[in-house]
Amino acid sequence: MGRTAFFLTAGLAVVALAAPGRASVVSPDDPMAVPVRPDGLGEALPFDEFRARLAALANVANPAKDSPERQRVLRRIDERSRAKSLSPDETVALAADLLRVGRADEALNRLKPLYDDRDRRGTRTYPVTAALVHAHAARGEWPQALNYLPDLFDLDPPPAKGLSPAQRAWQTKLDRDYLPHYLQLRRDEAGRSAAATEDPTPLFPLPARDRPADPVRFVNDAGEYEPGTLAAAERAKLPPDAVAVVQQLLLWFPSDTRLYWLLAELYAADGELGAAKSILDECAGSLAYSGRPRLMDHRAAVAAAVEAARPKPAELPISLRTVLIYFGAVAAVAAVAAVRAAAKRFRGDCGPAG
Repeated sequence: MGRTAFFLTAGLAVVALAAPGRASVVSPDDPMAVPVRPDGLGEALPFDEFRARLAALANVANPAKDSPERQRVLRRIDERSRAKSLSPDETVALAADLLRVGRADEALNRLKPLYDDRDRRGTRTYPVTAALVHAHAARGEWPQALNYLPDLFDLDPPPAKGLSPAQRAWQTKLDRDYLPHYLQLRRDEAGRSAAATEDPTPLFPLPARDRPADPVRFVNDAGEYEPGTLAAAERAKLPPDAVAVVQQLLLWFPSDTRLYWLLAELYAADGELGAAKSILDECAGSLAYSGRPRLMDHRAAVAAAVEAARPKPAELPISLRTVLIYFGAVAAVAAVAAVRAAAKRFRGDCGPAG
């Protein structure tokens, strides 16, 4: 399994929804959140399933919503906190739960003594170090999160059960390439003006060693935003599993609205307009991103494209004017027939007696 992904996937992001009613479980033995194809590419979760997983994480994080998901995590925190002693892995599991409910300070207090390891008891493990990466990220301390990466890559991750070689390779790619890139983007943006957040997270393409990346622009060949269309030069900047990569990062960092916006743009570029519209509506509404003009323009364009794609009501085979003429003619014929019948009866009644 990838280095940082061992903790972040198993400890934070995985919400077990495979069986109805099953509680979410935080454990190093949890399955991966995003599946991987045999050819080594991440395979995006169906949109409804992904949103359910993301919503479960949001429920756990929301102190104002007394959800069953949050209550389960709080019970685990209480049980582990009362334990007389915890192993490093058990402490990581506790820290993961603390982070999920928004108690990053407590998570750091649990993890730091293990990482410092002054007595050389072997507690500076891969899971402990990876947990610290995420704990500092949760506090918005991007430089500190990045500082742990060199140490992390010198440690061997523990074996992960049930992962295929393809799954391990994909997680390694995320750890090696996308996680450091994401943390660096957040560090660099932290000191910039609000204008730096007027676009979705510029995750793609990855920067080359000798030059910065030219972020993908979601435009057509004419340089205009067109849902369902993406210029070939821009599509070449995206990896084939871009949606899966962003889904996994969102399950690691579920509060990142700009990353969520990026997912919407990827869906729109692929013609998945219903998914794109749902995300953009959420960004503009409950996530309070309506102040971003570009997001609102794209939202309007996607909504118009969705409306244009709706099946039109079946048209009547003949016009209303034709119908009125037809029934008018029928009425006229009926009226003439009635007059003729009345005339015949009148002649019969008034004729000479025989």
